[in-house]
Amino acid sequence: MNFLHTLKVPDIVTLSNALFGLISIFIAHIGYPDMAFVLILMAAVADGVDGYLARIYSGSEIGEFLDSLADVISFGVAPAVVVFIACGSSMPFLVGAVVCIYLVCGILRLARFSIKQKSIPDFEGLPITAAAVVISSYMLIDEKYIYTYVVLAILVLLAYLMVSEHPYPKLRGPRAMGLISLIFILTIGSYFLVEQYTHIFSTILFLLMMLYLESPIMKVPRRYYED
Repeated sequence: MNFLHTLKVPDIVTLSNALFGLISIFIAHIGYPDMAFVLILMAAVADGVDGYLARIYSGSEIGEFLDSLADVISFGVAPAVVVFIACGSSMPFLVGAVVCIYLVCGILRLARFSIKQKSIPDFEGLPITAAAVVISSYMLIDEKYIYTYVVLAILVLLAYLMVSEHPYPKLRGPRAMGLISLIFILTIGSYFLVEQYTHIFSTILFLLMMLYLESPIMKVPRRYYED
């Protein structure tokens, strides 16, 4: 019980991140893959909130380790399992192989992040949270635009970008964070309130994430992320 007393507010939010990821697997297993992807987006929100709280309040000595473990569940295991449940019926071996590659690259990305200096202005390689948001937002767009081969191509691209050395800016500026937060809120909220709008907001989220994926190629000035 003394160990539990060491937990702080950011740690509780981190644990909620992990729970959202685990519940998404349960929900997908009983036949609600769309809700599962929404829960992964909710885990991404929790991941952003715990980082914000950790910068305001002093984190616990286990907070950094909790964060990586939660990220493996919510942004590594959960997307891999939910995509396999949603798309694996027609090509189980191919889909299974690709989601395994995605998961392995995600774990390697987190391991590398754990040993890197946290004060650098850029991420080295695509953050696993961003990767999970890309695939989740794509799977929530209108069903007529979702193709298994496109899903697999996106997963392979994400796997490569996670273990690459391409620099990805940290989103900390009020404008960038405000815009992406609004789209997250609209996508998640619409699913529970007015589901027919979820496809629209998830499409906007997916397009914004694709711009982020391309930022090392386009060499987008960092001020757009920091202002």
